[in-house]
Amino acid sequence: MRRAPAALAVAAVLAGCGLQDPYPLPAEPPGDATFHAVAVGEPVTEAVLFIEARTGTRLEIVAAEAIGTLGGATVEFSASTLTEDDQGEVVIGDDQADVAGLRIDELVDPRADPPANTVAIVAEITPSEPGRYVLSTVQLTYRINGAPERHGEGMDVVVTVCADDPAPSDCDDEP
Repeated sequence: MRRAPAALAVAAVLAGCGLQDPYPLPAEPPGDATFHAVAVGEPVTEAVLFIEARTGTRLEIVAAEAIGTLGGATVEFSASTLTEDDQGEVVIGDDQADVAGLRIDELVDPRADPPANTVAIVAEITPSEPGRYVLSTVQLTYRINGAPERHGEGMDVVVTVCADDPAPSDCDDEP
């Protein structure tokens, strides 16, 4: 019977030593990658981070910054809800919201089942000159339950854009 309090004490110490919940960023590195061959000036829109709302947690996104090989391309972020289409596939909703000042719990219902409780952070990458552009992570500045701002990096999908004029025939994982 004395082991239970000792186990709780060990668990509390381990939690304080860095085994903390990474929310709202993914705990794992990106699990997917996309490749887009486009003409210079043609935007690519891709969901890069999925944030599931949690009951009792007020998450506010203060800012999002693109990190990667992006000189020669602009990246703009927006947020959208996830929905299911007629075939049951999960898709990005039509409405886009500004990321700065976004409250996740106001955009979706945390008590709903996925995907209805999930917000996608969407990146729009527009190359202004020929090149290969890779959005490899997103740096989020956010607040949880009104606490001071936090900064973290992570994303679920790495996006590679190959741009030329005219558009290249393909864009794969080889530089």
